[in-house]
Amino acid sequence: MVHVRGVANPQRDRPSRIAIEKALAGRDAELKKLYLKIHELVLKALPGVSYIIDSKDGMMGYGAHQYGADGWGIAALACHSRWVSLGFVRGAKLLDPSRILEGAGKNVRHVKIRSEAELKERSRAIRALVLAAAER
Repeated sequence: MVHVRGVANPQRDRPSRIAIEKALAGRDAELKKLYLKIHELVLKALPGVSYIIDSKDGMMGYGAHQYGADGWGIAALACHSRWVSLGFVRGAKLLDPSRILEGAGKNVRHVKIRSEAELKERSRAIRALVLAAAER
């Protein structure tokens, strides 16, 4: 199903891998692979979570329908030019014993992942943050 919020930001619920890759067209191949691995990590941690991709910028939002309509809900995944970030809407309230969250805003915090090795090293901590964010 495609939702259109204005003409500029078409969104697709539960996009297929093909739709995700299309939304990430023109991005670095290694970062696209990393994005998909992080997406899989989130889905394994939260089976059944709703997720929506913005077909224009490739940002994936998790939990918007289950956890409220303010922002993306639980988290948002974005592919940047040199890293992939997983941002937590209420990240400032999350316990982060691994100290991987970045940011100083009132609410949002994010984790930057630059390589598959870094993802492997941080995967347990990221999974813990995803689960904690879903409980909020």
